[in-house]
Amino acid sequence: MKRIILTGWFFLFIITLYGQVTLAKTYSYSTSIVKLETLGYKYYLMDVPNSQCRIYNMDHSIFKTINCNVPNGYYLADIKFVSENLFNTDSQIELAYTYYKYVSTSSSYYYMYGARIVNENESILQTIDGAQYIYVNKTGDAEYKLLAYCFDYSVSPEKVWTNIYNLPGTLVSVLNISGKQPDSFLNAYPNPATDLIRLEYQLPEKIKSASLFLADSNGRAVKSFQIDGHSDHLALNVNDLSTGVYLYYIEYGNSRTLSKKIIIK
Repeated sequence: MKRIILTGWFFLFIITLYGQVTLAKTYSYSTSIVKLETLGYKYYLMDVPNSQCRIYNMDHSIFKTINCNVPNGYYLADIKFVSENLFNTDSQIELAYTYYKYVSTSSSYYYMYGARIVNENESILQTIDGAQYIYVNKTGDAEYKLLAYCFDYSVSPEKVWTNIYNLPGTLVSVLNISGKQPDSFLNAYPNPATDLIRLEYQLPEKIKSASLFLADSNGRAVKSFQIDGHSDHLALNVNDLSTGVYLYYIEYGNSRTLSKKIIIK
C-alpha cells in the first residue's frame, strides 16, 4: 500500500513538473509575433514614446531596432506589418505603420492620420496621407494588394477615399496578440490629455455590460470601470495619473478588445 502511494506521488510530481504553464518573458510594450520570409519567427514590439519597433529573436535576445519616424506633432498609432519581401525585394526588413495627430479647434476637434512604409535603414518607401487603416489582401495565387482607407476629418462631412497599391512580394504570416476586434472599436480624445479625457466605446448589440480597464505601459491595470450599453463613452479625470503612455481596453465574457493608447501629459 505504501509503495502504491509513493508511486502515485511520483507520477503526480512528474505531471506537475512537465505540465505547468510557465512565464517565459514579460515585455513592457504591446508585443506580437511575425514569421519572416527567411529569418523565421520573431517577436516585435511597438515603443510609442520613442517611435520605435524592436524585434527580438525567439530566445528574447534583441535582433534589431527600427525607428518609426512620424511627422512633427504626430504619434505612432500601430505597426501593421513587419516583412522582408512584401513591400520590396531587397534584403532589408520593412515596416508599415500608422500615426495620428489630435487637432483642437475653437468649437470642436478632429484627428489627422497617415501611414508610412519604411526600410530598416529608415528610407521611406511610401507615405500615405490620411491613411487611418491599412490592410493587405490576397488577390491571386501569389498576388497581394495594400488597401489604405483614408479620411479627412477637417471638413464636414468628412472626406473618405481608398488608395490601392500593388505589392511586389507576398505576405507570410503575422500573429497579433492584442485581439480580434476592429481598430475602430475604441476612440479617445483629447489625446494627449492633461485634465479630462473621453474614452469612447461601442459594445456589441447583445452585450449589456462589460468592464473597461486602464493599464500602464507595463500592462498593469491601474483603474477599472463597469460600463453598459446605455452609454457610449466614459469621461475620466486624469489629474491623479502620472504622465506617460497608458492603454485602455474592454472585456466582456471571454472576449477582449484591442488596446488603444492614450498619452497623459
